[in-house]
Amino acid sequence: MIDDLYHLRERARASLAAGNLDDAANALVAAAEQTHVAEHDYVSVLRPLLDVLVRRQDFRSALTVQWYLAWGEPDGWRRASSLLTHVPPVDRARTLAAMNDMAAAAREMENAGLVAAAAIYREKSEDWQGARALWSRLSQVAGAGADAYNSALVQFNLARCAKHCKDTRQAREATVASVRLLEEAADHFESVGQRERAFDCFQVLVQIGRESSRFEDVLEGFVNCIRILREDNLKYFALQYYEDALKAAKEKGEFSAAATLAREAAEYARTIGMPASSSHYTVVQADLWREVARQHIDRGAPAEIAENAVLAAILAFGEVGQFSRVGKLYEELAGMDLEAARKKHYHRAAQRYDTVRDEAIDAAPLPSHLRQDNHFPDVWHIDLIEWEQRGSGAEACADVLLSKVWPDLIRRKALLARLTAFAVEGRDDGSPAVIGARVRLAQQLAQLQLYAVLSPLEALFARPERATKIAVLSAMQTLFFKRSFITVRAGLRDGDPGVVDQAAKAVESLYFQHAFDPLSRIVRESSRPDVRAAALKALAKVDTIEAAEFLLGVLEHGAPADRAACVEGLTRSRGARFLELAKAQLHGSAPDVQVALRKILNARGLAA
Repeated sequence: MIDDLYHLRERARASLAAGNLDDAANALVAAAEQTHVAEHDYVSVLRPLLDVLVRRQDFRSALTVQWYLAWGEPDGWRRASSLLTHVPPVDRARTLAAMNDMAAAAREMENAGLVAAAAIYREKSEDWQGARALWSRLSQVAGAGADAYNSALVQFNLARCAKHCKDTRQAREATVASVRLLEEAADHFESVGQRERAFDCFQVLVQIGRESSRFEDVLEGFVNCIRILREDNLKYFALQYYEDALKAAKEKGEFSAAATLAREAAEYARTIGMPASSSHYTVVQADLWREVARQHIDRGAPAEIAENAVLAAILAFGEVGQFSRVGKLYEELAGMDLEAARKKHYHRAAQRYDTVRDEAIDAAPLPSHLRQDNHFPDVWHIDLIEWEQRGSGAEACADVLLSKVWPDLIRRKALLARLTAFAVEGRDDGSPAVIGARVRLAQQLAQLQLYAVLSPLEALFARPERATKIAVLSAMQTLFFKRSFITVRAGLRDGDPGVVDQAAKAVESLYFQHAFDPLSRIVRESSRPDVRAAALKALAKVDTIEAAEFLLGVLEHGAPADRAACVEGLTRSRGARFLELAKAQLHGSAPDVQVALRKILNARGLAA
């Protein structure tokens, strides 16, 4: 590989000496495609490429190369700034932002007509009045359905800036508008099967509630996030969100809501086979009900209300065998200002627990090794940037290239994809050369393996060329995000059989834990046996109880072709959940289903 790089570099040097700038540029770009080489070798290609691009007056491409080089050069950003007079405002803005001149970057983004990006740079420069004016401009653009989501984010940003500007009335009005639009958008996304987008809506709702001190919004957001996570079988994430919701409720003194959440968390942990976590949340629930009782007493509420809370704590402690605590709570009830008969009853009950000890229980929160990063990104900025970029691969790649978050390998691939994007974006040319560049761009975007490339790929898929559509669907096979199914399902509806075939291949490749919902939808909705077969084979590799039960249902009630696809997929799968279900259901199943189950179990090396 290094030999090829040196050969291409020498070829470029010879072409440059002969005055053939195009051939020199092509050779150096080909060398730059060897993205796995050491940094000093890679830089040895980019520096002459930069020189060639400047000589060709391809200043946007030259600046793109300099962006990569700038982080490692003492005067790298000074060199980048020397190119700014030759590039459009959006590139000037990005360069100035990288140099930490956010105010100047905001002005350039506004000149480019990118109001959301300009507002975000204003925020970063703490120009809250300027940012508020820009968000206010964007807020005039209202929409329904998916557009309601972007409108909601704009309103949320307007509320944030108004709060910084101490405009309480505008902050309140924008917050109310944002909540209404988020609820509308969430309903729309769930109705079209895009629950991950609805999840984003509810996460923003949590943040709105936190910033506006409206606990009802925080609670609504958390409850719906947990619901979606549970439906997608993301059990550890769901438990983490239960814990986050519990923490938020306790911080606000909303102990009754917290106790209810703890009870639900305990029940959920029990259903997913985590008894220690279930016991932990049950104990937490009991302690919270005691807090509820104290809260009522401190507020001077009728004793009967506090009594109900203590009884709920007794039930919870009794459920996990904490009987001495139960006895103490009965004593508390006997000392309350209640009817004499009830007080005597509680006193007698307390005496029954005098000599009873607590049972030893295994109670622990979600173990640290099962916890996952559930940090929520600032989608109120990120998603608006995506919306404003309108599927531009060049701009999406610029975001990656200029971020220190990504390793050099990813930034190199983003650089190459951006150079390709310059050749095709904004052109309606259907020539073979341009179509070939679009195909190459789809392939390069896929190599980034980032969520950020989905929007540019969706824009490419909207192109009419068959080759471009097939390239995009091939790229989707490697992008394991639920959003990938939006494009894949569009491919399944295409009028070109070749596009549908490639979409079916993508379906079979997209198996991951939270793909159950889109895959099962395809099985239910598609009229093509080959498409249903692809989805069923993918589901066979999704090792969850939901997928196992769905596949068993197909074996029991599905069409012969669907049953055959299930058997084929399950005999090749490595998951254990279906095997457990098959062994449990084997003898109670219909004869033909027993035959299928035995075939699967035998193929997996299990006696049936």
